[in-house]
Amino acid sequence: MLFQSYIFILLFFPLCLLGFWGLKRQKLLQLWLIAFSLWFYGAASPYYLLLLLGSIAWNYAFFRAIESGIGRVTERVSGSAMERAEYGMERDSSRKRLLLGIGIAGNLALLCFFKYFNAISAGWSQMKGLEDPILQLALPLGISFFTFQQIGFLADAYKGEVGACSLREYVLFVSFFPYVSSGPIVNAQEMLPQYRQIGRQRLDWAKFSGGLYLFALGLSKKVLLADTFGKAVDAGYGNVAGLSGTDAWLVMLFYTLQLYFDFSGYCDMGRGIAHMLGMELPVNFDSPYKASNIIEFWKRWHITLNRFLRKYVYIPLGGNRKGTTRMYLNLFIVFLVSGIWHGAGWNFVLWGALHGALYLVTRAWQRKQPRQQCAADVHAQSGTKKSDVLSAVQHVLCVALTFLFLNFTWMLFRSANLSQAGEFVGRLIDGGFAAPAVQITEAFNLEEFWYVIKILHLDRLPGSELYLCFVFLAVALWLVFFARNAGEREKSFEPNGKTMFVTAFLMIWCVVSLSGVSSFLYYRF
Repeated sequence: MLFQSYIFILLFFPLCLLGFWGLKRQKLLQLWLIAFSLWFYGAASPYYLLLLLGSIAWNYAFFRAIESGIGRVTERVSGSAMERAEYGMERDSSRKRLLLGIGIAGNLALLCFFKYFNAISAGWSQMKGLEDPILQLALPLGISFFTFQQIGFLADAYKGEVGACSLREYVLFVSFFPYVSSGPIVNAQEMLPQYRQIGRQRLDWAKFSGGLYLFALGLSKKVLLADTFGKAVDAGYGNVAGLSGTDAWLVMLFYTLQLYFDFSGYCDMGRGIAHMLGMELPVNFDSPYKASNIIEFWKRWHITLNRFLRKYVYIPLGGNRKGTTRMYLNLFIVFLVSGIWHGAGWNFVLWGALHGALYLVTRAWQRKQPRQQCAADVHAQSGTKKSDVLSAVQHVLCVALTFLFLNFTWMLFRSANLSQAGEFVGRLIDGGFAAPAVQITEAFNLEEFWYVIKILHLDRLPGSELYLCFVFLAVALWLVFFARNAGEREKSFEPNGKTMFVTAFLMIWCVVSLSGVSSFLYYRF
């Protein structure tokens, strides 16, 4: 099920809210949320619902085994009582490590099977000279997210950071519908206490209305912006060989904006839903294109994935505790893991490698000049107008160069493979200059705007077919680089006539536009 669907907006979520705020008993409320979460996840395919439940059963069994210390040594050994205790603790710890390893291996095996089966099947078919793959599997919704989340849960349980957790709480922790499909990747410490407060809190109308406002902002990002840019991107990638250089640069920029509004829209909707249920999800998206370097970008983009990789990959590899060279190697491995996690294909590996390489170069530069975030902004310390202008110019240049790098690497994300990516780069370089193709610009000619253009007779002016394209582009770039993000707007939100009108207007506009929406881009990861 999609947040941006009639069934979710008009049936699923209103029913969920009525029951959640109408029931009183905590266990019943938790079961209510579980039932709706399983409905949400299983709406697309009951088969994948069984897969989710099987994954939950596997991980909860290993959690209980780790928690209870199954495998404790009971045999008698020679030596003092202290020696026997130390021996028992060592054996107990080693068996818990074994349980942890098996539990994580099972998760990774499931993830790798579904993520990489199609690539292996296609490669095998190509080796055999077959035109089509022998078998292709659809990727289960959110498998990358709920798998990483459960791996983190087992690791935290092994370190004693989880404590008691009932099966009911665990099922809700994994399947909770605001984040099960595309994150954020939450941990037990931030969610279990909230689930245990269910039924004890009263409805906070200010928080509820703020959540509805946040949901409306996220929905409008997805339906009105991301999907509109997406139509132009699909048109461009449907005929890469026929793109001019102008078209290629526009399509690359459009995909960068599509991904931004798609992912940030999902994050806003998820957090807005949680707020209407009296809960809080971690911030996963914080105006990342305003970043002046790649390190800052990764502190703003998919924040919880970055947190997961740092805690469960970078630190276990040794982090920065084993010297500078090993630290750089560990960081590079983290980015390769991120690339592989996102998809099966050399284009994703190259994406991770490019981000890792730039991250290491930036990290090395900052270590040598820790007070300089970009170039030589030490001049800004003098406080003169000239130095202030220089600092501002340097910052703008750094943001622009970082944004250009992101445009190029996101192109690897959108390309089906390295071959298509190479063809696209060729069009960027040698495609030549020409007016944007109609097939690309017509995606922006939405009926509600095109009627206004016709009424005002603006369609009689030269180049009128480009007006809406560049209006959308200007609005999108303003939102990305200059406007407050949705989270910042919600913090200053006040439930008054103006904000309620904006919320209602956006909700109605989006609902009447739902027929042409697509699924979230991060569903495929």
